[in-house]
Amino acid sequence: MPSYLHPGVYIEEIPSGVKPIEGVPTSTAAFIGYTTKGPLAEPTQIFKWETYDDQFGGRRDTGKSLQGDPMGFAVYNFFLNGGTTAYIARLAQEGTTGSAAGFLINPADAQQILKFTAVNPGDWGAALRLEFTAKKDFPDLFVLKVGVADAEGKLKVLETFTDLTVADDQAADYIEGQVNGVSQLIKVEVQDIAPYLLGVSISQDLSAVTDFSVLNDKTMTVTVDGTARTVGFGADDFDDQSTLTDVAGRIQELVRGALQAPAVANFTCTVSDHQLSLTSGSRLPTSAVVVTGPGDATDAASELLLGLAQDGTERTGQQSLNLLLSGVPGAVSLSGGSNGNPPDLEAYNNIFALLEKYRDISIICLPGQTWDTSGEQAIIDAAVAHAEKMKNRMVIIDPPVNKELTTEKAVTDLGFKPKTYAVVYYPWAKVANPFYNAETNPGVPKTLLVGASALAAGMWAKIDARRGVWKAPAGIETSLLGVAGLQYEIEDGEQDQLNPWGINCLRQMPGYGPVIWGTRTLATKADPEWRYVPVRRTAIMIEQSIYNGIQWAVFEPNDHNLWASLRTNIGAFMDGLYRAGAFQGRTASEAYFVRCGKGDTMTQDDIDRGMVIVIVGFAPLKPAEFVIVRIQQKVAQQ
Repeated sequence: MPSYLHPGVYIEEIPSGVKPIEGVPTSTAAFIGYTTKGPLAEPTQIFKWETYDDQFGGRRDTGKSLQGDPMGFAVYNFFLNGGTTAYIARLAQEGTTGSAAGFLINPADAQQILKFTAVNPGDWGAALRLEFTAKKDFPDLFVLKVGVADAEGKLKVLETFTDLTVADDQAADYIEGQVNGVSQLIKVEVQDIAPYLLGVSISQDLSAVTDFSVLNDKTMTVTVDGTARTVGFGADDFDDQSTLTDVAGRIQELVRGALQAPAVANFTCTVSDHQLSLTSGSRLPTSAVVVTGPGDATDAASELLLGLAQDGTERTGQQSLNLLLSGVPGAVSLSGGSNGNPPDLEAYNNIFALLEKYRDISIICLPGQTWDTSGEQAIIDAAVAHAEKMKNRMVIIDPPVNKELTTEKAVTDLGFKPKTYAVVYYPWAKVANPFYNAETNPGVPKTLLVGASALAAGMWAKIDARRGVWKAPAGIETSLLGVAGLQYEIEDGEQDQLNPWGINCLRQMPGYGPVIWGTRTLATKADPEWRYVPVRRTAIMIEQSIYNGIQWAVFEPNDHNLWASLRTNIGAFMDGLYRAGAFQGRTASEAYFVRCGKGDTMTQDDIDRGMVIVIVGFAPLKPAEFVIVRIQQKVAQQ
């Protein structure tokens, strides 16, 4: 309460109790899947196709495959058909990706190395070229140029950083602080040179060896930095079930020995790409691992293709370092990088957990995942379970490609789950192949097949903006852009079989081209209350808008003033929707109601437990699926 201590005029602001509720966005899509560029497992919000093209690599060329790049074409078609906001979540199987890298000796300290790494994983980074040179007249300051090679092999500069220092990590212009987080292409790290001074001995490819029991009773000598160790395998060390990893572990154990000498204490033997890699671990220019064998029937080195005599690879620490360097002062060409394997269920589950914090997402698309194999069904099931948990988004599912659905049995055999948060569009669409050229690239298909999910998601966004989320995203106004045809032609007979099971069809309509001709969820039979897509989405919009709009009520005094305020504010929001045409009913009382009060929606016991209960009801608009015109002859009368 204010205090009045001296005579005078006091100005006070009195709250009106009006706290408007804003409608939440209804057409923000999340595209989750495999790309070869972009942040990994980190949802990135974009607002136009050009951003995806720049940050995620655009549409990949799939060569002679009849299917286009799932993610690239999905995002492209989403924006082409009306989408405005999307989150892109790049996924790959954990541990299979890698970033391209390049190295320079620190010009200010020969015991340090500058490691330049592509800003995110993928072999796209191998195209990057860098120039790192001292600034004219300022030998302690450097200029970094990042780009790609042009047609003549010269550097096409994309980014430039000037006045960089590499001597003082506390300086304001230190290279790490000036480049990292600013560059869209690279990261840089100043490291100690020692980890790169590794003597190694690498075998040839051993993928053809299937039975390592041939090593039993055989020997070889491994010399690590001058310390020779005899590796003698026992009579029963290996059998036909042993793996190359088992062999590597045994070699490491025998070389280190029970009493580890300093030279071999950090020796390792690992497996990579079906090759054994023996590493010294001493971090010196002279570090070396040399493998030799007795040269007779007991020679283990010959079985493992290790050592120079077996055309294996051996390098000193200095040679390993030199291999990383370009040999051209101030020039760096990034190399390596791996796009990774397509994501598995674990990768999808991880991203679904992360997306729980992104409450503005209302549509989920899974490019590359079709309701086809058991593994892919598990991923789609996980997406639908995520949507059911969040209760604010829907999953658009692509049916299997190359499978024609003409009968009820064909649909029921697929085993779609009757879920209100899941929608299916069929068939796949044909789009022009941007990589086809009659003169330069005639060997690829002229058209490609892409899933209809992204087309539908874009149309949802377009209809939401034009008519509102309560308007069914179907009909002649949903003419799809960028579609050259459909994989299967749907006529009335086929749709008679598909529509009752919630399969929404894409059809060619004379005069309108390809359009969406269905607006049902997969719960069409199991839960007819939520049969229609616009009804489910309108309910989501109302629920989330009210959820966001009444957070102010938490911890307010639980009395009639709060109840009246909730009725007023929620009622004003619902009335706005009614006036916009979102509900059935000639009058507001027929269209919706808002109730909140003691003796109506709650008891004194509810109030004592700190509960405020508001009941909101609405009469949803349902699409006119069946427009019936009955014609009768008029009999002439005298």
